[in-house]
Amino acid sequence: MNSPAQSVDIHKDQIIFSEGDAGDCAYIIEKGRVLVYISKDKEEIPLTILGEGEIFGEMSLIDNQNRSASVRALEDVRLAIVTKQQVLERVSTADKVVQLLMRVLLKRLRRKNLNTPAGTKMSEVEFENSGAGDDGTQGALDQIKLENQIFQAFQNKEFELFYQPIVNLKTKQVMGCEALLRWNSPVHGLISPNLFIDVIENSSMVIPIGHWIINQALKDLKTIQDQLRDAKKTKLADDFMMSINISGRQFTHSDFVNNLEDLREKHDLQTKNIKLEMTERVMMDGAIALESLNQCRNQGYAISIDDFGTGFSSLQYLTQMPISFLKIDRSFVMKVLSDPKSKAVVSSIIHLAHAMDLEIIAEGIENNEESLVLETLGARYGQGYLFSKPVDLGRFLKLI
Repeated sequence: MNSPAQSVDIHKDQIIFSEGDAGDCAYIIEKGRVLVYISKDKEEIPLTILGEGEIFGEMSLIDNQNRSASVRALEDVRLAIVTKQQVLERVSTADKVVQLLMRVLLKRLRRKNLNTPAGTKMSEVEFENSGAGDDGTQGALDQIKLENQIFQAFQNKEFELFYQPIVNLKTKQVMGCEALLRWNSPVHGLISPNLFIDVIENSSMVIPIGHWIINQALKDLKTIQDQLRDAKKTKLADDFMMSINISGRQFTHSDFVNNLEDLREKHDLQTKNIKLEMTERVMMDGAIALESLNQCRNQGYAISIDDFGTGFSSLQYLTQMPISFLKIDRSFVMKVLSDPKSKAVVSSIIHLAHAMDLEIIAEGIENNEESLVLETLGARYGQGYLFSKPVDLGRFLKLI
């Protein structure tokens, strides 16, 4: 963790740094004003005057160039020092597209504002451990292209929902399912979710696509329940639960709860049959997410934490959030037979859940031995390839 920013006092007319100096830090003005200028034929050419709250000197840190201008104190000033590490840590965690835009903007600023000849070759930005440079530029361009392809696919109705059964481990009865987004490209066929789910969740597309997912999942839930009732399986129809993955952006969207309720009423469904799944990252969104979660829980929706134990696990979050289910991640399930430590973790999670009156779903079960151990440890529900891979609605209806 970085130490708090140090401050330094600079007297009037003192040079803070000169054109051509190496850039080892940036500054935030806490008090006073400074002049940014370049020298030409022994004359000062003013570029700008900066005052309290403004930052300067950051360009050299980001693009790894020497100082392209000089800075002098116009009056007594106090400056907070920002280290190179502090700047680069923040730049390196920025989105690839943001990094690309920063590189382009800095290059143009240096040429336009600092009298850099238009033909001068500028070196690529060197972000430590950030994947920038040529590869970073290509990565950013690829991301933009993929986002455009995803948006076009959504417009062309290339997305569909598959369903993976959630079963009672003791009876092997299908008790519910998880709705999973799939992209069926007319050119490339089914595209791996690993290639597009994160892109959607980290862009504004998550709101319209998320709305479509909820609507389609609830529509299919109604179809599933109707078929079960037609087959005289009324109890199963009444208890059947549809799990829908909801991103943090959706939970914190101002209209989320109202839109969810509108769609539920549109399809004439009960809240008890709908389970909203979130990752542990949603819990980091604080008060806004908590308010939405409480509203949903008060309406009767079940709330589940997906991939429990792989992210920001905290007992404090478990006591604050209105959770009704915990899903044990496949990374633990796959080792439950061979690794005593993983088995101990699974056992502890199950005991914790029971003590807090939470249900457990173990995901990624691939063989009978795993299923038996998890059932013995106290897990009631499970999903995985042992029971079925995710399938389209037509094939899922045959499973129940």
